[in-house]
Amino acid sequence: MPMSRTRNIVLISLTVALTTAGAYLRIPVGPVPISLQTLFVLLSGALLGPWVGAVAMVSYILLGLIGLPLFTGGGGPQYLLSPTFGFLLSFPVSAMIVGRLIKPGPAGVSHGMGRKLLAMTLGTAVIYLVGVPWLGLNLFLVQGKTVGTRALLMMGMVPFLAGDAVKIFLAAWLVGPVGRALDQVRER
Repeated sequence: MPMSRTRNIVLISLTVALTTAGAYLRIPVGPVPISLQTLFVLLSGALLGPWVGAVAMVSYILLGLIGLPLFTGGGGPQYLLSPTFGFLLSFPVSAMIVGRLIKPGPAGVSHGMGRKLLAMTLGTAVIYLVGVPWLGLNLFLVQGKTVGTRALLMMGMVPFLAGDAVKIFLAAWLVGPVGRALDQVRER
């Protein structure tokens, strides 16, 4: 097995472990808990690139769906009916978007903080764009509750905006030092 393939497997495994740890660092606030999962989703795309970052997130979702307790509420196929599954479903797309926007330019030139912040913000927006409608559909179809748009946004987005802003800045800042550390490991 070539070194780059081995390295990718190790990085995907580490990313799945960190995303799982982020799921367990949570504060319950209704049907959608506050967690650190999205920090690691953003970093997966930025540090692993669009494809490997997306594969890491797909791996995380599949391992959780087969029954490993990786998500904030555990795991298993029944999680497909969870109000928060839409947020999980968005993780590979979010990682891919972040990775595409932060991908180093010609000759390895990295982008500035503005580009990183934009990428992290768009990656977070994707999570909301998939997760909030899924939450509404779940509440209506699975739980039989009718919730207006305002109430839905209050459940699935508004309480998380300040924390997500902090995660966006933290992820954008961490890309530099963690990326340099990964580059040093690659050179060995």
